[in-house]
Amino acid sequence: MSVSVSDYNSVKEPSKYKAKQFTITSGSGMSASVITYGALITSLIVPDRDGKMADVMLGLKGLDEYMANGANHGSVVGRSANRIAGASFMIKGEEYHIPANEGPNNLHSGNPAYQNVFWEGKTVSEEETNMIIIESGIAGIAESDGEAVVLSYNSPDGACGFPGNLYTRVLYAWLEDDTFLIMYIGKSDKDTIFAPTNHSYFNLGGHDSGYVGEQLLMINSDRITIKDDLNCPDGRTADVEGTVFDCREYRFMSELIESKDPQITMSSGIDQNWCLKTVPGTFSFAASLTDPKSGRTMECLTDLPGIQIYAGNHLGGSSDQKGDRPYRPYDAVCLEAQMVPNSVNLPQFASPVISAGQTVFHVCGYRFV
Repeated sequence: MSVSVSDYNSVKEPSKYKAKQFTITSGSGMSASVITYGALITSLIVPDRDGKMADVMLGLKGLDEYMANGANHGSVVGRSANRIAGASFMIKGEEYHIPANEGPNNLHSGNPAYQNVFWEGKTVSEEETNMIIIESGIAGIAESDGEAVVLSYNSPDGACGFPGNLYTRVLYAWLEDDTFLIMYIGKSDKDTIFAPTNHSYFNLGGHDSGYVGEQLLMINSDRITIKDDLNCPDGRTADVEGTVFDCREYRFMSELIESKDPQITMSSGIDQNWCLKTVPGTFSFAASLTDPKSGRTMECLTDLPGIQIYAGNHLGGSSDQKGDRPYRPYDAVCLEAQMVPNSVNLPQFASPVISAGQTVFHVCGYRFV
């Protein structure tokens, strides 16, 4: 595996903004490109059953287009991904208020947050990559397939109302088992929330191949979190048995997109968290997406306790989208491994709060089989 570096700019000229793009190529010929804005993935090129390569990552044409778009294409999202009820939380008896940017709730932290700032980027060797994997202490991660990329950002104390200077690194690497690894590393000087995710929009038929309803989804979960009338988990959970949310065996995405279940219709399509049967501290199977037409199958693995499945319900046609075909709602699916949404206010779930001085690692990987 090797890494190449290039300038990444806008298709609109002139632009005052500049970013770097790192393209990571695996030994088997797959590649992923990430940029220093939003630590986001701009492309993910993998083979179909006949070896034909295609980009399975939806995205935009250039840097200014990503900066102007609110869909978080390919971005690392945080400090706190997903929703926090009432845009407030308590840590050690102190109340913190963050932006109310989705009704009374907070969604994806606000601005400045991981997804809308510039990161520092560098290439790291295979040896350095494997040292980071070992340091994480997370079991079950294969060795690196060569060079990798580390992006870093220091989120300052008080950013969006969150406490602590939170130094974050994101490792992107291909592994020897054809997994594209995303490792999040956080350390703060105050107790704070560290709950990132990656917000990539996948279409295994190719980014411009349209509706994902005929693709199949499996999730390693027997419970979902229930959302209140404001689309935010409120602490209740429900067994998936006998419901459209039972994805313990493959289910067509169309069944989730088109269901009339109130939890789905309130979001204009699927936008739900499943409580995973993952093992803390272990790189565990979370979900699988497969496209019968192309033969591509992608497994999602993580140590995190939840996964948000979102089918691009609000994607809209735009000339800013890469390629010639405008995207439409349900042209993609996001598999966002994360802490359970609103868990900072829900003590029955694993806490997203990390202690001052503690280095915390989380991982998500997309394995192509």
